[in-house]
Amino acid sequence: MKQEVQKMANTQKLDSQVVSEPCTVFLIEDDYDDRLLAKSELMESEHIKEVLCFSDGEELTEYMKKNGYMDKSIMLMSPMLILVDLEMPKKNGLEILDELKKDTFLQDIPMVVVSGTDSEEKLQKAHDLGADGVFSKPLKVDMLDKYYTSAWQWPPKQMWMQ
Repeated sequence: MKQEVQKMANTQKLDSQVVSEPCTVFLIEDDYDDRLLAKSELMESEHIKEVLCFSDGEELTEYMKKNGYMDKSIMLMSPMLILVDLEMPKKNGLEILDELKKDTFLQDIPMVVVSGTDSEEKLQKAHDLGADGVFSKPLKVDMLDKYYTSAWQWPPKQMWMQ
């Protein structure tokens, strides 16, 4: 799979001339220290204006419902990115991906898995569920910025386990 991804990466070109306003990132990470480290790293990016942290998938879902993200009559204009840990209690990263990617209103929000696992089975499942990419822990903002394009339009499946 990694060779296939690398081949795709070599054929894609980023439009680095397009500038978009900084966005809000939703970070779902159950480990407190990892959450603080990732948030600190993300805030280093000029493309990110704020990072909202959630300790599990249920907390994310509750927040999104309460704030209109799942209301089909409300169109949110600010670009957004969801970064999700794969291994979590309550609702894990795969369950979050499955839920949000099935929602036609939310499925176009870029969702990236941040994982400490190297399980090909779990990574393939994330890919199959529609993850826009996977980063290894610890998250490095320079890798994230490398794939930033207008309105968080990710080059497809280009960042798997970088």
